[in-house]
Amino acid sequence: MATAELERSAAEAHSLRRFWRAWLCAYTTVWTMTLGIALVVAASAGLLKTPLSQLIGARLDPQLYPPPQIGHVLLRAAHNFPIEAWPVLLGVAGAHRHPLTRRAADVLVAACVTMNVGLVASALGAYGLALVPYVPQLPLEWAGLALGTSCWLLQRRQALTRREGLVCVLVIACAVLAASGVESVVAPHR
Repeated sequence: MATAELERSAAEAHSLRRFWRAWLCAYTTVWTMTLGIALVVAASAGLLKTPLSQLIGARLDPQLYPPPQIGHVLLRAAHNFPIEAWPVLLGVAGAHRHPLTRRAADVLVAACVTMNVGLVASALGAYGLALVPYVPQLPLEWAGLALGTSCWLLQRRQALTRREGLVCVLVIACAVLAASGVESVVAPHR
């Protein structure tokens, strides 16, 4: 009896270490992409900066942003949660079982990360330090994005258990809610 418990405990510890390694790899990649794209845009001497700032059209005026309200926090979280959590469903759908679907899922996850990071990083490069006060939630949002990505990275080799998948979704939900709360309270507003 004690041997079985020790083996299960060791397997859970190994699974947790695998998860955190995958998350750290994804989180580091997301930040590396963010900083790399932002630096390229910022260093473009107006070639990318000007058109991107016009395309993005961000208005950095605290008077345009409402004061913090729970409804705004929940709306932001409801918008961001599917973007960050959908890769968990790839394992549920069985995308890891066949090489073709695994590759297609890899491409979808990479495209999602690239699109989200590319947009934010381009804005950071185009607007520079003036944008930083408006994105205090970014470390938490990137943590959630990396959590979803790392779930797929793990699932592509071995399916997560239902419990592991549920824990991933709950941790992503916590990161998304925390990011939305930080954005509502800390970012400049009326």
